Amino acid sequence: MNSRSIIKACLWTLLFFSTTALASETRLVVRARARDGKFIGTSMGGVRVVLRDGQTGQVLASGVTAGSTGNTQTLMKQPQVRGALLADESSAKFTATLDIAEPRLVTVEVSGPLAQRQALATSTTQLWLLPGKHLEGDGLILELPGFVVDVLTPSAHEFIKLSKDKQLTVPLRANLTLMCGCPTEPKGLWDSSRYELQATVKHNGKPLTQVPLKYAGKTSTFEAELSVQQQGAYEVTVTAYDPATGNTGVDSTTFIVEG
Repeated sequence: MNSRSIIKACLWTLLFFSTTALASETRLVVRARARDGKFIGTSMGGVRVVLRDGQTGQVLASGVTAGSTGNTQTLMKQPQVRGALLADESSAKFTATLDIAEPRLVTVEVSGPLAQRQALATSTTQLWLLPGKHLEGDGLILELPGFVVDVLTPSAHEFIKLSKDKQLTVPLRANLTLMCGCPTEPKGLWDSSRYELQATVKHNGKPLTQVPLKYAGKTSTFEAELSVQQQGAYEVTVTAYDPATGNTGVDSTTFIVEG
């Protein structure tokens, strides 16, 4: 190796070690909160968190939030004072630790709730991270709007026998919570009396009818009855809407009526 090559190699070595020495551990706490609700944590499977370089798209860190939905009094009842923490030690979060040597634009994406894939939503934002300047405490809170709608009855692809008089009443039943799993009921903290729930029904692919769902007397459970007179394939799509917050949710099922 000639002297020029040796000098060049030494310069690259010095540059590498100087850059490494300048890199600082930088922590970022990420949380996801349901619109009009609490944090999305372990009880709902958490949310997937992905951190990417804002310029190259390189994945820097990823994981799933874990922990509780947080304190109901703090999050939903008492007035929120500027600078006061919303999260406590048990509130769901994901902590990313990055080694960076210079300011870095980071894209943060959260997707969930992971235990209810039919309701999965994604929220994304960007921020600059500075070497050694941690963002902890409440950290970065991203909002996920929506409801979790889970059709309970009829079960998927259920076969139902049509009676001889061609009369059949099919019970429709669905569960409705916020994205955090927070329960809904009339006059509750999450007051379902203002929500609009309905089932839209198709028969053999063609629109048939719409049926409103009413509270079933059990927390987060709503029901209706569907009158059926024909054989064939039925598709039921249950939708929920809160005109006050704009939260929406959808789930579907199918059943088959035989003669």
